[in-house]
Amino acid sequence: MRTAWKMAGLGVVLLLLFGGPAVAVTDIMEGAEVQADPEALKAVLAAFNRAEEALRTKNLSGITAVYSKNYQNRGLRKEETSRIWKDIFTRYDRLSSRHLFTKIVVDREKGTARVTCTGALFGVSILKQGRPSPTATEEPTHIDVWFEADHHLVLEDGDWKIIGHDPARGADDPFGAAIHLLF
Repeated sequence: MRTAWKMAGLGVVLLLLFGGPAVAVTDIMEGAEVQADPEALKAVLAAFNRAEEALRTKNLSGITAVYSKNYQNRGLRKEETSRIWKDIFTRYDRLSSRHLFTKIVVDREKGTARVTCTGALFGVSILKQGRPSPTATEEPTHIDVWFEADHHLVLEDGDWKIIGHDPARGADDPFGAAIHLLF
């Protein structure tokens, strides 16, 4: 069964890589494992939708609001992640992303959630100071791509916020795991 999920996930990754950018898309894969009541599921999805809207409008404070004040991912805290987003907003236009959730587990008592997601972030490189940058193009660029990344969320001030990602995810993979810094 796990092999079937990996093959389905690989198909999704290929679609994300070669399907090109689209408007922001957040979806739950058919047959995904969802352990959450409808209200909790809606609230968790709202966190990702807030991030998508902030991405679309290049709203730095809006995108960083999706991260917990205690966010940490591979040594990066919320402040460093904010600088990464600021750089992306400066260097790219027509930003879009896709998210496909394969597992959502919410523990209301602990105020935690884990969302397993495959996705991609796209953008078109922009011109700087009237000169084309070496990577300036009208074609979309893959800024970030992730496969079955675990996003850990906490309920903070009434909203679900990303607190980090699972750094041990690739521990059983002899080739390691890609560092996914954003969503």
